[in-house]
Amino acid sequence: MDRMQPVYTETNNCQDCYKCIRECPVKAIRIASDRASIVRELCIFCGSCTLICPSGAKKVRDDVSRVKRMLRRDRPVYVSLAPSFVAEFTAFPVNELIGALKMLGFAGVSETALGAERVTAETSRLLKQAPPGILISSACPSAVDYIRKYRPELTSNIAGLHSPLMAHAAMLRQWFGEDIRVVFIGPCVAKKNESDDFNSLIDAALTFKDLRAWFEEEGIMPGLVRMNGPVQFVPFSATDGALYPLDGGMTTTLRNAANLPDISYMHISGMQNIRAALDGISTLQSNTRLFLELLVCDGGCINGPGFSSQNGTVVKNLKIENYRKMVKTGVSGTDLSADFPVIHSAFCTVSQPVHKRRYSESDIQDALRTVGKASRADELNCGGCGYNSCRDFAIAMLSDMAERQMCVSYMRRVASDKASVLLQRMPYGVVLVDDSLHVIESNKAFAGLAGNDLPALWDLRPGLQGADLRKMISNHKVFLNVLSSGNDLIDKNIDEEGRLMNLSVFTIQRHRIVCGIIQDLHQPEVMQEQVVRRIRQVVRENMGTVQKVAFLLGENAARTEAMLNALVTEQEKF
Repeated sequence: MDRMQPVYTETNNCQDCYKCIRECPVKAIRIASDRASIVRELCIFCGSCTLICPSGAKKVRDDVSRVKRMLRRDRPVYVSLAPSFVAEFTAFPVNELIGALKMLGFAGVSETALGAERVTAETSRLLKQAPPGILISSACPSAVDYIRKYRPELTSNIAGLHSPLMAHAAMLRQWFGEDIRVVFIGPCVAKKNESDDFNSLIDAALTFKDLRAWFEEEGIMPGLVRMNGPVQFVPFSATDGALYPLDGGMTTTLRNAANLPDISYMHISGMQNIRAALDGISTLQSNTRLFLELLVCDGGCINGPGFSSQNGTVVKNLKIENYRKMVKTGVSGTDLSADFPVIHSAFCTVSQPVHKRRYSESDIQDALRTVGKASRADELNCGGCGYNSCRDFAIAMLSDMAERQMCVSYMRRVASDKASVLLQRMPYGVVLVDDSLHVIESNKAFAGLAGNDLPALWDLRPGLQGADLRKMISNHKVFLNVLSSGNDLIDKNIDEEGRLMNLSVFTIQRHRIVCGIIQDLHQPEVMQEQVVRRIRQVVRENMGTVQKVAFLLGENAARTEAMLNALVTEQEKF
């Protein structure tokens, strides 16, 4: 467990369900000792695993305590507030939300959307100057990470610009001084990774969930916010940048700013959609002019993992669009002064490919055989392990990312084999039957005790699966009684075709499956065991009787002694 990572696993809570592997778009999960951990070098920090983990073992790093320490120091701390805030804090009027943040100790609150407008202006300039080709937005840090790690051939197509947050942080430092601290608050988990990579610009990143918990801790609620004088965003409010958290929000603002009719604009959200959309992109003609806005969260930033609001996409979209229409003041992205800091970044355009070792076909086949898959027919591709195919799982095992016991069919066979071996080695007859008295499993000793032709039938069909118990033993009604009542029957002596036997019937699944254990009382080892058990029972009963006699004798002796003492005392008086 590495709590320093933006996303990590609380290993004690991990329940070994592999759901995180199934949902992780890049399979950045390693299973070791039946526990899942996140591999930072492979992760794109989309945060989807934190939303689907049924036991809550996947955690987002909580940076609130770190921000509190910043606020206790002398340097002013400014908030870069994500434009999706209106879809999260719907109960707070904008001025109250700003006032609430200032109550926490922040020197000022500014909109990240201002940085988005700066990015729009620079992207527009790039599109006007760039030759034909494909330009990919750098606004979503998870999408940038995905391309740099998993589609490195497209890295050169990324616009070499800061993300809106990084651009805004640079602007805040120019406005209010290089010695300030900048804290981002929004729905994005990847911003925590961005703050780690660019800590000279961004000091910390909180999610909306973090802020809500902080408000509750401080008792800050809508309508109870104390405001001294007018409260507003610094240095001014944003306009078009407020649309960035929507799917297609950047392309909408860019169309208006660039006004280039010969360029095609496309927006794609959701990791699965991005992966599918980028397939075959290299085959496009060289004279294609295309801008791609990629957002890893399905539906845009309004569905980021840091949101706590349960409203649907439509409601969130409308709240943001209505807020954008309401804002009248501000500076549009195309009007931003050339004096603003340079936001070009080489970081986005440097590939960081994930090097996956290639394994030979014989290595893969050997790995498959370790989980009992000797042929293509054995490759069920059930997805129980979290991987899309048995071959992918085999490669993960070879890469030390997975363990054999993750294979459901393999573990089922192992459990069945262990149970069968144990069953067959028992010295007495054992049979499991369902509520229709059909045999689920039995050992050969049971077939021998049941007699007739059953031993020969058992050789042909080991286990006698599906056979009718009523045709095997005359005392089958005992099993029916246990199935009906749910009460176990212990040590009942029965007569089975002239042979004295001992029968115990236990419930495995109440009213559905029972297990019968049968012993032939005429067998020497069973007779010896029965004799020993009966002797122990007699000894226990006799010891009980002796203890009772001793108690009574002791009680009588004490009473007699008391009576004699009383007589002696009376005699001495005379």
